[in-house]
Amino acid sequence: MTTQFKQYSLLLLIALLLSSCKDKASGFKPNVAGKAGELLIVMDDKIKKSEGGKVLQRAMIQTYLGLPQEEPHFDMLVTPHRGFSSHMKTFRNLIVTEISPKAKSDTIRYFKDLWAKPQSAIRIIAKDTIGLRKLVEQHELRILSFFNRAERERNMAYYKATPNAEMIEAAKQQWKINLTIPANLKKRKSNENFTWLGEDTDWGSQGVMIYEYPYIGEGTFSKEYMLNKRDSMLHKNVPGPSQGSFMTTEHNYPIIYKETKLNDIKVVEMRGLWKVQNDMMGGPFIMQARHDVENNRVIVTEGYVYSPENPDKRDKIRQLEALMYTCKVL
Repeated sequence: MTTQFKQYSLLLLIALLLSSCKDKASGFKPNVAGKAGELLIVMDDKIKKSEGGKVLQRAMIQTYLGLPQEEPHFDMLVTPHRGFSSHMKTFRNLIVTEISPKAKSDTIRYFKDLWAKPQSAIRIIAKDTIGLRKLVEQHELRILSFFNRAERERNMAYYKATPNAEMIEAAKQQWKINLTIPANLKKRKSNENFTWLGEDTDWGSQGVMIYEYPYIGEGTFSKEYMLNKRDSMLHKNVPGPSQGSFMTTEHNYPIIYKETKLNDIKVVEMRGLWKVQNDMMGGPFIMQARHDVENNRVIVTEGYVYSPENPDKRDKIRQLEALMYTCKVL
């Protein structure tokens, strides 16, 4: 019996060790909590009321550009350390402040999937609130970009998991691009010069459009030239609800213009408002134009939101932005 008991104990110990190794190897973490666009800051009341705390809060709720009504970059929540529960540790976007004179240096650390997946978290460590303020002022754009990119990547992951295989293949064949089109977007119009996809919902609609035009030199990417091309394409292909109406750009509102590179290709991004000429419809849009050098063309993907009863359009534009970022020229 003693020998059998020893053998049983040994087998049990091995099983427990293997189970422990398996759990550690799998690295299981819960799904993130919180809604899209929400951000939690862990900061004690005294720090929250300090100038450094106020600078941090203002940075996170500054206006998200390109929308018809003012909306913050993030819907911010603040909790003191004493209220930072295990559930709160799974928040999708998280900033944890650590203010102590014992801190070795003032620093910011960035984490992915720290306590949950897919989570983006930042630790801001400072000796005092003056150091906190300086850190935020120096790294404000990087902090915003970190969380904006996290929201974009979550949307992109969702699109990859719910693809519209038929429309993805159609975009490859007609436009020579790989665009991760989600299943909720259906074909509204397609001809040799223009593709229009969309979805109608109880809050309004979202749409995506694809078109191209020849590259004729550096001026092809000027704001004026691109907007002229945009208005021409929309006039021909996106009619409004009433006779003689059509989609166009709202030129009385600032157009945000940005040049960048994605996948080693020059990309111009523009954000602004669209309207329906001779009607009362309108909303925000985002557009990306890529220089396809090999085919001497500009390939354009753009998305729009129509939500007249709901002022919250930021997250819907973020969804379309994520869709634009999946585009790759073949």
